[in-house]
This record gives sequence, C-alpha cells and structure tokens, in this order.
Amino acid sequence: MSDSPVNRIPSISQLMELRPLKDLAHKVSSSTVAAGIKAYLQPYQKLAMEAAPTLPYASLQSLASEISDWILGQRGLSRPEVINASGQILGTQFPVGPLADEIVVQAHARRHDYRLASAQQNFRQAIEQLLCEITGAQAAMVVKDRASAIYLVATTSTGGGVFVPRCQMSATFDGIDLPKLLEAVDVQEIGSSNQVQLAEMANDLQGNAQRLLWFDRTNFDGAGSAAIPSTREAIETLKSTGAAIWADLGIAGLTAEGLEPSLALCDARQAIDSGADLVTLGGGLLLGGPECGIIIGSQEAIAKLRSVPVAAYLGASAPAFAELEVCLRIHQSGERVDDRIPVLSLLSTPIENLDLRATRLAEQFVISPWIEEVTTREAETFVLPGGVKLPTRQVVIKPTAEGKEALFAHLHGFPMVVAAQGSDNELLLDVRTLFPRDDAQLVGKIVPENDSTEGSVGENDGN
Repeated sequence: MSDSPVNRIPSISQLMELRPLKDLAHKVSSSTVAAGIKAYLQPYQKLAMEAAPTLPYASLQSLASEISDWILGQRGLSRPEVINASGQILGTQFPVGPLADEIVVQAHARRHDYRLASAQQNFRQAIEQLLCEITGAQAAMVVKDRASAIYLVATTSTGGGVFVPRCQMSATFDGIDLPKLLEAVDVQEIGSSNQVQLAEMANDLQGNAQRLLWFDRTNFDGAGSAAIPSTREAIETLKSTGAAIWADLGIAGLTAEGLEPSLALCDARQAIDSGADLVTLGGGLLLGGPECGIIIGSQEAIAKLRSVPVAAYLGASAPAFAELEVCLRIHQSGERVDDRIPVLSLLSTPIENLDLRATRLAEQFVISPWIEEVTTREAETFVLPGGVKLPTRQVVIKPTAEGKEALFAHLHGFPMVVAAQGSDNELLLDVRTLFPRDDAQLVGKIVPENDSTEGSVGENDGN
C-alpha cells in the first residue's frame, strides 16, 4: 500500500493543517473546505495513477494557497453566496446556471494547456468537432457570450431582407436588448405585437426574405411567452418559404434527453434536423457549461461568420474553452448527464423526493425560536423563462412577531444569502430550486445553533 501512486498526493487532513486552508475553515466551515480540497485533488489523483513523473505543484504550502484561492473563487466567498429557494432556476434573477464542481476542477487542472498559444487552435477545433458530433451540424464556432453570437449572426450581411417576428423584438430574460442589438441591421418586423401566426408569416416571407431571425419563446419571461409557437414547428413551417432560418434557442441546450417532456424545448440537434441554417445558444444555460455563445450550422454559413473582421474580437476566453470541453464530454458520454449537470439535476428531481425533503425541512425549521408555524404545500411555478412550469413543493414559514427581524437578517447574512419569495408575514422556500447539499445549510440559517437537532437534512437525500 505504501508504494501506491495515490500516496504521492497529500491527504485532506495534511492540507487542512496548513495556514491558508486552516484560516479559511474558520471563516466558512471545515466541511466546506474539506469538500473543496477533495474536489480540487481529483485531477492530481488521476495524474498520479497515470504515473506522471511530476505533479503540478511546487510545495504543500503553495498547493494549499492555490486550493484556498480556488475555493474562494469557485464558491464565491469573496461575495455572498446564494442559496436559491426562489422557485426560479433560470430567469431574470439567475441569468446563468451554476457550473458543476466536476467541470470547474477538471478545467482548472488543464488551464495551463489552454493558455499555450501553440495549442489553442487545436483545442478550439477539437471543441467545435465535439459540438458537430453531438448536434449533427456541419460546423461550429464559440464566442464570448450569447449576445455576441446573436450580434455576429444578425449583422453578417447575406444580401436581401432580414425579417423578425414583431412580438419577439424586446429584451430577453438575461438582459439582451434585441431592438438595440439589431439596430444596425435592416430589420423588417412581421406579424402582430402580441402573437405569432405561422401561416400569415409564411405568406409574408414567400419570395421576399433572405433570412428569418427566430427567437425561441424561452428568451422571454412571463406567461405570455408561452403563446409563441415552438421553434421546431416554426422552422418546419417557414423553411418552405425559401428563407434561410436562423434560430436562437433561448435557454435550451444541445439535446433534450433526460428532460421532462412537458418542457417542450427545442434543442440544438432538433433545430438542425428540422432545417435551421444557423442555430445559436448559450453555454451557461441548460447546456450547463460556462457563459459563452455557441453557433452551429452549415459549413458555408459558419465560414462566412469567421470571415467577418469583428469575429476575431468576439472569441471565447481560454478558461471558457476549458470548461466547455469538460461539459461537452459529459454530454457526449451520456452517463448520468441529468445528475452531473446541476441545472438538469434540479429539473429532473422527482416530485416524491421534493415532498420528502420539504417535510424534513419543515420538521427542523419548526424548532426555531423565530418561527411560529411551518407548513408544506404543493405548487406549480415558472421555474424557467418562456412560461415553463413544473410541479414543486414549498415550505411556508410564518415567523413570530418578535423573531421576524432576526430571521430575515440571518437569511441575508454573509457569506450565505438565501433567495426566496415572501412578504412581511410569511416566507416561501421552493425546494425545486434547492440543491440537496444546501438543505443542511438552510437549516443552519433558520435554526440558531443551540436549537439544532440530531438528524439534520444531509446531502444523501438527493435524487
């Protein structure tokens, strides 16, 4: 056992005794730091098992400092971290989803490779090839964010008219002002301002338009966006007009595999298979990757985008490429994707699991001296933009008159802020948007330490 390659890696307890990590444990918690060390060391263990001649750290002290910096950045401890119990997974409050620890750690381990100028072209091409394999597109490119992808596609001249449905010319849920972004384009708006009739649009487009810019309904918050036809239906209906169809998929990802069918999302592969010439999507949404913009489509269309001078200034960063590659490998593997991608895990959690967790949370909250009554209830909330609703369970907390101020102050205290719905008389915690690992921390926020009980909610209650 003594000559095992893994013995080349320092233990968690060894590292916890070193000053940067010891200090950090006092600031947050020992369990948080221990979990961070374990996650950070995974790629080092892989290198050791592969019998790498050297491991990429100069000393234990330098490794401890690096891990401390990584935990601070990854967990956002230099600013308040948010426990999301708001009932909204993606939307105006949360325009980008969280990255999986697996993605952050593996990307961090390869960060030096991605910064080598000689290797960047190869990495970019490998990632673009991955995107093509997963979606069935002929070509792909990655830019710094979703707004850049939309801007690049919309402003690249192909001659002829550019048509956009009038009801889609507004701001997206993540703050992209489409009218302003497209003001340099000779856009012709068609249809009414409050609905889309595909048959009427087909008549307007027939023989008149070179391009149709279509924005998926999940670009827009509010129940009214549900009236916009699906992107797949729009592409299939309007392709016959002869116009080139470019579709932005809003929150959707590369594939809809594992997602609740009632979400009715059009993923990248479906859009390409339906006949879209160009498709744009965001890396940090249901794809589960870093914030970046992804464009896929025909070889000819992507080549034209690359030839535009401004494209050279819109490229994604090296860290984004590193994180995106890990994310794409997860999707390509097909192994437990809806467990390994945090946003997808929230969407796929069975209602029975939410019911159990809500009940256990309520049982622990009720002992708090700040709380008069705790109940649970069934609900259906708009968890995603585009009028997308899912069943959930909510914990309803009624504070005492004396404890109200203390409870709300504690919920908003550094370094962990709880995002929730509520009023002066009650607080609503939506379990659908809570990660199981956050349950125990939430109990710690609501129940003072001397009132906590045995058997607190733990991470093993996840799906």
